[in-house]
Amino acid sequence: MSAPATSTALQETPCCAHHPGQEAVGTCARCGAFYCEAESIRHGEHTYCESCGGRPEVGHLERLRQELWGKRDGWAWLMLASAPLHLVFTVGMGMDGLWHWSVLGAANTAVVVAWFLGVPLARPALLLLPPLWLVGFTLKGRDLGVLALLAPAMGLALWLYASTRVRLFFRQEVDLERLERLWDARENNPLARHALVCGLAGLVVPVAAPLAMGLGVAGLRRVNLEATPPIGKRQQALAGLVLGGLGLVGWTGFVLWRLSQGLPLLP
Repeated sequence: MSAPATSTALQETPCCAHHPGQEAVGTCARCGAFYCEAESIRHGEHTYCESCGGRPEVGHLERLRQELWGKRDGWAWLMLASAPLHLVFTVGMGMDGLWHWSVLGAANTAVVVAWFLGVPLARPALLLLPPLWLVGFTLKGRDLGVLALLAPAMGLALWLYASTRVRLFFRQEVDLERLERLWDARENNPLARHALVCGLAGLVVPVAAPLAMGLGVAGLRRVNLEATPPIGKRQQALAGLVLGGLGLVGWTGFVLWRLSQGLPLLP
């Protein structure tokens, strides 16, 4: 009597959709198919079968991480561009016998070059430069009002040190929450972001206003919260559309008023 019961229990055990001989351990978050332990792929809080887990729209965070891993960004190239200026300052101060400034200039040169090369120590080293310059100014009897000049530099250094994009360039592991924020800022409906920027620009530059409206409409049409991953930024697209409309109305009224007054379009 026990054999039929055992057979029934075995039949009720789900098997992997792609490997019928393997017992299933879960269902795919995308297609709902059973998957076995060997083919399960986890992205964030969800687990997928092998075929779904390999799709770019499913593994978008991992794709972004691999795409930016060790790749230089604009800040790295800006560091390289500033290196000749730091070097000229270093040599000039040395020729004038101002060795304390020359040493600080050499430190700046070394850090920006190391940053461009992706040397991991360049990240914390950048944080040390503003305090070193502050010490240099203080030892030379400069007024502490120089803090007003060094504070923005220190703020920028802190921002770069914490930047997820910079961490990926230096091959530093980042958590999924950071990757999600970076993806949202860079790749989640960029048309909506461009619409907002053009909308703000359209308040002072006439040609940007209609461009903002077009981008706003395109950004709104792309919004799809049911997609994988969800495409959002509805508020930014709407803001760009509204600002573009306000800019267009404002500039049109300005032109009509000057024409009615017999004035040239350009003040």
